[in-house]
Amino acid sequence: MSEICTWLYTPASSGGKLDKALHRGADAVIFDLEDAVHVDRKTSARAELVEFLSSVSVLPVSESPDSSAAISRIFVRANALDSPWGVDDLNAIARLPAVEGIRVPKVESLADLSRIESIISAGKKIQILLESPLGLAALEELCRADGSSSVSLGDNDLRAVLNLEGEVVLDQIRIRLVMALAAAGKEAPSGSVYPRIKDLEGLRADSVKLRGMGFFGRTVLHPMQLETVRDAFRPDSEEVDWAHSVVEAADRISAQGSGAVMLSDGQFVDRPFVVRAETILRRAGVDRRQL
Repeated sequence: MSEICTWLYTPASSGGKLDKALHRGADAVIFDLEDAVHVDRKTSARAELVEFLSSVSVLPVSESPDSSAAISRIFVRANALDSPWGVDDLNAIARLPAVEGIRVPKVESLADLSRIESIISAGKKIQILLESPLGLAALEELCRADGSSSVSLGDNDLRAVLNLEGEVVLDQIRIRLVMALAAAGKEAPSGSVYPRIKDLEGLRADSVKLRGMGFFGRTVLHPMQLETVRDAFRPDSEEVDWAHSVVEAADRISAQGSGAVMLSDGQFVDRPFVVRAETILRRAGVDRRQL
């Protein structure tokens, strides 16, 4: 299954618009029961979402549908565990076949993760959001935990609770997250939302920065942001050509029984370059077996 680059948040209270969200072109849709739903509508929005998702057909992972049939992969953001709605959210969506994973905000400890695991069906991905100092204190152990499929940051929550100005501290936290997930053998983290929806140049610049820090993809608030995010994170043609040349060189390394080889431009290539090239091709949607 390919890495997800674009994640589109959609309010769970959108009613008849829920189905449309799945055809907006995002790699994944996150139906949001938390921030996007007013407190007076939490329970009714959950019921509407469960009814809708119970009717959604799940396409086989191996299927490559044409654009008219394609739907986004489905995730749900629940309310926090210690909120009046969090546990009920998890129980309601835990066994829905159409839901690939559940995103849980304000996770702060392994004990929180264990509570989530006790409710969520085996096979469903548990995505953790760190949005508090306690969550940051547990960052490394939550990244290592078998129960977490991914860990992300709630940038705006962290800015508020830590009274941050600028990006210096957040960048330090981001680097910790990238390193911790890599050390745990998990996929790169995705970036948080860029709140200025119409500022596509700002979105592009911020996304390129996150990519350079080791992130892949990000959540968005509006479909108009999708293409900008995809362009910023997906490898360009020059990178793909380089990756092809490295992988072809790797085949020669294997055939020759050597540990390194030189490309036509004189670049020395060994295993770390091959790993990087394979990541580029995977994110460009090229199957290693096609080469």
